[in-house]
Amino acid sequence: MRLPRWAPWIEDVLNGSPSVTGVQTFAAAGIKDKPCGHVITLRTGATVALQWVRTAATGGEDQSQPEEPVTGKPSAPVELPDLPASGRIQLSLIEAHVAALIANGGSDEVSSVERTSQRPDSKKCGVNVRMHSGANVYGVFLYTAPAGASFNSGGEYQQREEV
Repeated sequence: MRLPRWAPWIEDVLNGSPSVTGVQTFAAAGIKDKPCGHVITLRTGATVALQWVRTAATGGEDQSQPEEPVTGKPSAPVELPDLPASGRIQLSLIEAHVAALIANGGSDEVSSVERTSQRPDSKKCGVNVRMHSGANVYGVFLYTAPAGASFNSGGEYQQREEV
């Protein structure tokens, strides 16, 4: 699934969470220097900006040609971790919530979803979505901000432990 189809699909998936009170594209949120992503507002008032980056399947693909979706069995459903309605939230719990939303999203193009923080060598949170086509969509936390704070106070890719 290329990013032009991914973006509206993932926006619908994110909006389906009871813990999410708002989802905006980067463009709508005023983030102009990154081509694809969403600013997610949680019911606590915390916000995270999740940048989406896609890699093609091994061997590449001709982006000038129409996309030919590759489908298969959707990823296995997983338990959706609840996010608190107040207070601070561990970024790893938000990561788990987003990963579960994607895994449970029912797309027959999504093969599997991995939490980046669960890799033995990783110190960052994010999601890696493997497509049946062999392509990957990576979700990288660009900005994180607790309720009442702005993204400017942390800097790009500087992940807070909690928001």
